[in-house]
Amino acid sequence: MSTRWSPKWKAIEIDHNNKKVTICYDETTKLYVCPICSPNCAKGVSTDYSTYFFDLEDLKRHLDAHKHGLWLQKKIRTEEEEEEPKLSVGEEEIEEE
Repeated sequence: MSTRWSPKWKAIEIDHNNKKVTICYDETTKLYVCPICSPNCAKGVSTDYSTYFFDLEDLKRHLDAHKHGLWLQKKIRTEEEEEEPKLSVGEEEIEEE
């Protein structure tokens, strides 16, 4: 078993939102690559970092997310935890009734 991946990229065109979009498809692993995350792939240059998909519909949803900038609208929620009083050695909690 090998830990290396030798992709065989092939540029293909898909129809997305009534537009032709050129994406890369790896014939070895059957992966699709986001053309926005990895624009050099269509030029034949191997990618260092990208977003890969096994399903073409997932790639199309990802392209829509680029269009709407969904991750830029994400709000980070912080939850404040209520601190419990620290007990010293030998102390026990007393239950109130």
